[in-house]
Amino acid sequence: MNCLNTKSLCIMCKTIFSTIFIFLLVITIKLNAQNNHKAKIDSLINVCHHRGIFNGNVLIIKNNKTLYRIEKGYTDGKKNKKLNRNALFDIGSIAKEFNSVGIMMLKEKGLLSLDDKVSKYLLGLPDWSDKVSIRHLLQYSSGLPLIDWDKVKNDDDIYENLKNLSALDFEVGSGYLYSNNNIFLQRRIIEKISGLTFNQFIEQKILQPIGMNNTVIDHQYQNPNFVRGFNNSNINDDEQELKMSGWICPSIDDLSKWTKYLLSYQLISKESLYILFDKYMEEGESALGQGMFQNEALALYEHHGSSLSYESLVRYDLKQDLIIILMTNNKSLKIVEIVDAISHILKDEPYEVPQKSIYLTIREKTYTNVDEGIKQYKILKKNSPDVYNFSNQWELARLSYKLFERDQNIDAIKILKLLTSELPTKSEETLAYLGSRILSENHVDKSILIYELMVTKFPSGKSYSSLGDAYYKNKQQEIALENYKKSLEMDPDNDKSKNMILKIEK
Repeated sequence: MNCLNTKSLCIMCKTIFSTIFIFLLVITIKLNAQNNHKAKIDSLINVCHHRGIFNGNVLIIKNNKTLYRIEKGYTDGKKNKKLNRNALFDIGSIAKEFNSVGIMMLKEKGLLSLDDKVSKYLLGLPDWSDKVSIRHLLQYSSGLPLIDWDKVKNDDDIYENLKNLSALDFEVGSGYLYSNNNIFLQRRIIEKISGLTFNQFIEQKILQPIGMNNTVIDHQYQNPNFVRGFNNSNINDDEQELKMSGWICPSIDDLSKWTKYLLSYQLISKESLYILFDKYMEEGESALGQGMFQNEALALYEHHGSSLSYESLVRYDLKQDLIIILMTNNKSLKIVEIVDAISHILKDEPYEVPQKSIYLTIREKTYTNVDEGIKQYKILKKNSPDVYNFSNQWELARLSYKLFERDQNIDAIKILKLLTSELPTKSEETLAYLGSRILSENHVDKSILIYELMVTKFPSGKSYSSLGDAYYKNKQQEIALENYKKSLEMDPDNDKSKNMILKIEK
């Protein structure tokens, strides 16, 4: 009997030992993987900093535990003081989430409806306010024009311009334009309903309740934690009041706290949150940036923001419970690529280290003289092909878009011609996207220029149909009809062109 007990005890000990061994082996493998990930991310951030494309803070959180954090670089262009985890950054458009959430908080209390017209709130605006609803403001489909930042100094100027605005850029609900006038009016409506200033509302209803204690509103230069933006020549942005108030500037930990509270329905309901992800057009922005849904559930959230020399990105993979946040005070327009690389590292996938932005490098020269900008592009491509990104079509596409914004239409087309010659295999879809976006913003004449180039370089049923759409929207039905017919000649199965021909000839 004793022998049996001893034998059983030995078997049990072996089982326990095996279980402990396997457990320790699994833990060791996980720790090795984490250390390997950390080493690769460290290398990535170090290389990006050395290349001059990242100066800022990084935070990665998985399952509510900090997986990685680093503060890399300096608080301003003088480079005397290093960043720390309490650094406060301007987060650009990510701050627009706070007014949209404020709107939904008031809605949930029954104090407003998204279908309320702006005129209901007695803001002293012209007749167009009888047609624009709060929903239109949230989805950038109001028709409100872009703010001319060169002609305003503060909120009063923006308000005065809206009071004197005689007509919208397009019919309410018929287009999309990412205009901060929509944000301005959301904030005024919150003030009208709550009886508080917008800043007071954010402080009392959001920042204090959720413990965002290391956050300021607008640029607080006297705060030792507020970092200065600086350009690639290490020149600080001017210390000045923002031309529009109400911009939240948090630390990276406070931004992660905001993200977790928001997406766990602790600020507004799931229904309200999902409403804020509704957007007018697929290519546009929602009130919360971008949301990807699977089986009617939010699977991925991402929001990018930039202002002056500041830039931030939040990406939250809800299925993996993984949050990646980057904040910089030295904008390079590369943080999306850096976050992509980090995501690949964490999945043990191949990744690419980002290169410097050719767009940012030649932008100012191109604004002044497009031919000199193109000349600089070609010199850099010849002499520094490994330093700058010449393979990403969106570098030149972004430059063209900015030129169109500045009404430098001929220069914009020159850049697109450069794009089609440099990256012909990537250009057709890029032109299609750019033309569609600008058409949706109701800059019809500019979209026609893009589509004219598109049918010249890439004649197809799709390109002629798109050009037809632009002429049709411009009320040039005869020219539209010609292009729809050319579309059918090249693609007899193009149902869209067939329907438009029937519509015009009816």
